[in-house]
Amino acid sequence: MRAVIIGNTRLNYSWFCLTHRQGLKLNGWEVLEIDYKSNSLQTIKKRIIDYKPNVVYTHLSFHSNINSVNDVLQMFKEIKNKIEVKIVHSCGDARTHDRYMGDLRGCFDIAFVGTYPMVRNCQKAFKVPVFYSPYSSLVYEKMADFASDLAFNDPVFTGSPGAHRTGWKDDRAGFIEKLQKQISIKIFQTQSNNDLRHRTPELSVSAKLVLCLCVGYEIDGFIDVRPFQYLGTGACCVIRKFMNMDRFIPDDLYWPIFGYTNNDIKKIKEYHKKSLKENTFGMRKKAFNYIQQNHSSKIRIKKELDIISQM
Repeated sequence: MRAVIIGNTRLNYSWFCLTHRQGLKLNGWEVLEIDYKSNSLQTIKKRIIDYKPNVVYTHLSFHSNINSVNDVLQMFKEIKNKIEVKIVHSCGDARTHDRYMGDLRGCFDIAFVGTYPMVRNCQKAFKVPVFYSPYSSLVYEKMADFASDLAFNDPVFTGSPGAHRTGWKDDRAGFIEKLQKQISIKIFQTQSNNDLRHRTPELSVSAKLVLCLCVGYEIDGFIDVRPFQYLGTGACCVIRKFMNMDRFIPDDLYWPIFGYTNNDIKKIKEYHKKSLKENTFGMRKKAFNYIQQNHSSKIRIKKELDIISQM
């Protein structure tokens, strides 16, 4: 069986591309990746038709700053007229509506989205089947070896600390700034020279505490990449809890906060002291095993492929 992934394949660390590539290959599929940003729609169409895949996964289709949505829809319609293939739209973002809310019949066969409001709203708009499918973890057979150069006693935050500045109670950027005034934090900026995402397994087992400070927690069903990324590699995590998160990730696998308030800063300081004093290996190992057994890329993609095969 053959699959095509259309996405930001030249990005150093696209979670969509990483998990879909790995999940498909671990389920025995051959995979061709096509970069959406650097190839014309004509080139993408030709490569897909020549490859003759069974399934095409894409997640940038409705970013109108890259290509006109109408042109993208026309491309997939022409592909489906040439070869027998299932076209799959994916959107794992913290959204209630997609960037495009229109009829996808004849262009797409199915969509997988990362929130329950999107399932309801997109089902009506797309007029094709829409299913809930949250992010997943990369597959690891075991936790990584300890790395002394990543053995940080200070809490670690990976990402863009200045992003998601709102000025309201959900202001993550403002919260991180306040937190830094009260406690030292190791920050590793995404897409910078000190980006550590390629060493996630080693960082997770070596750092005392990883801060999973996210957004989108008020949208039912949404769970950011970080809980899967870090719990799935055995980190001791503080997680800003998401709505109904317990449906998918038990709360004994991490230390929760429930907002971005002064009380939550106090709670993180307490968790930090706890991480320095206590042996957290039991919680780390339990988190690693649970995520790998329930939310790995292999398992998530297998569920999606089973749904696609029944169409």
